[in-house]
Amino acid sequence: MSSTAPIPPATTLSAQPDELRCTDADRDRVIDVLKSAYADGRLDQAEFDLRFDLTMKAKTYAALEPITRDLVAQPAAAAPAPAKPARDLLPPPTTEERLLGALAQATTLVPIVVGPAIMYYTVGKRSEFVKHHAAGALNLQLTLLAVTIVTFGLGGALYGIAWVLATAFAVVALAGAPLRQPWVLPIFGRGGPYEKRD
Repeated sequence: MSSTAPIPPATTLSAQPDELRCTDADRDRVIDVLKSAYADGRLDQAEFDLRFDLTMKAKTYAALEPITRDLVAQPAAAAPAPAKPARDLLPPPTTEERLLGALAQATTLVPIVVGPAIMYYTVGKRSEFVKHHAAGALNLQLTLLAVTIVTFGLGGALYGIAWVLATAFAVVALAGAPLRQPWVLPIFGRGGPYEKRD
C-alpha cells in the first residue's frame, strides 16, 4: 500500500515575489514600455528586438524586471510647497492688539500725525499688527496733508470723508483683519509682513 503525502496549500509556500510566474498581461505591460521607449528614440531596432524576445521568453517577474529597469521613470521628487506669505506665519492678533490697532486708526479723526506716530514707534516695535494699522493711519494723514497743501487748502474738504474712513478702518482693526490702502502714499510702507498680498 502506497501512501502519498498531501500537497501543502498555496498559502504555506514561501516563494519570493520575484520567483512568482508572470502572466501574459505582465508581459504586455513590459512590451508597452518597450514600444514607448522605441518611439521616443531611447531604444534602437536591434535593442528593441532583443528585449522583446526576452520579454516573450520570461517566465518570472525576476526575468521581466531587468528588461525595463533603465527605461521606467523613477517617481519624481515632490515639488516643494510654495512659501507662505509672512503674514500667514504670524499669530492672530490678541484683543489688546486689536484695540490698539483700532485706536491707531481712530487717531485720524484728529488730523495730527502725532497719535499714529507714537503708536508706530512704540507699540509697533512689539506688534506687527499694530504697526500695520499705525502705518496705515500715518499714511492716510500724510496723504491728506499733502493734498491739502497742493490744493491750497481745498483738500481740507476731504477730512470729512477721512473721518468716515477712519471709523471704518478702526472697525476693520477691531475685527483683527489687515487693511490695504493702495490709494494713500506709502511713506511708512504698509506695515511690515502685512504689506505683501497673495
